[in-house]
Amino acid sequence: MINPALLIKLGLWILTIATTTLLLKRGKITSRNRLMFLIAGIAVFGFLFGQLSPLNPNPMSLLGNFVLNLKGAEVPVPLQLSLVMLSLMLGLVVVSNRSICGWGCQLGLLQDAFYHIPSRKINVSKKVTLWTRVIFFSLFVGLLFLSGLNILGLLDPFGVFQLSLTTISGVTVLGIALASVVFYRPWCRFFCPFGLAGLVAEQFSFYRPRVDREACVNCMQCVKACPTGAMGDFYQENRFHNDCYACSECIQACKVDALTWSKDTK
Repeated sequence: MINPALLIKLGLWILTIATTTLLLKRGKITSRNRLMFLIAGIAVFGFLFGQLSPLNPNPMSLLGNFVLNLKGAEVPVPLQLSLVMLSLMLGLVVVSNRSICGWGCQLGLLQDAFYHIPSRKINVSKKVTLWTRVIFFSLFVGLLFLSGLNILGLLDPFGVFQLSLTTISGVTVLGIALASVVFYRPWCRFFCPFGLAGLVAEQFSFYRPRVDREACVNCMQCVKACPTGAMGDFYQENRFHNDCYACSECIQACKVDALTWSKDTK
């Protein structure tokens, strides 16, 4: 029998993505209500559901469980359900560019909140973050199938929301928190397997930042405001864009309403 808490969380995820996509379309996301969403999401999706059920899903665990199922390992979510849930999460990525990561993943929200602490910010190229995740995912799969070692289970920073950390996962969480102050979503962009799958899926997203070239005055404020560099790719119409977490910083930075969260009308 499916845990009711699991179904409730999935329903809340879908409701959150629908709501935030509507707000993004209307340009109603501000720094203030974004921060309120972060705090509420950490509290509800993270700590509340973490206490309601030990099976507190997140995008990373859904992909991890799918791989573990393929290995034949004992996991709480069967293969069929794991595949359905993973497909649903990737579907949400395609509908509204990585909104599930940007607005629904409890660890992503926690990192985002730490990033709001005033400090000097740094970034790296999309090649670095892409290949780091490729290498880490390959290591995860290789060790799992060759030796049975589950490094995602060892490092698992999501245990913080169940208030259940080992020494290794505790050090991982501390490192993520410290790194998040200066680097936007380090776990998502360097290690998360769903972050890698989501990066591929978001290249086909319907809703994403769109530039009205006639209204744009080429001030580049949207590009400067983007914490990942994705807006630079959107602006230059690059075929492959960097991670975009639907944070709305680019839209807020545009003073001439030349940037919208919308579908391609071509």
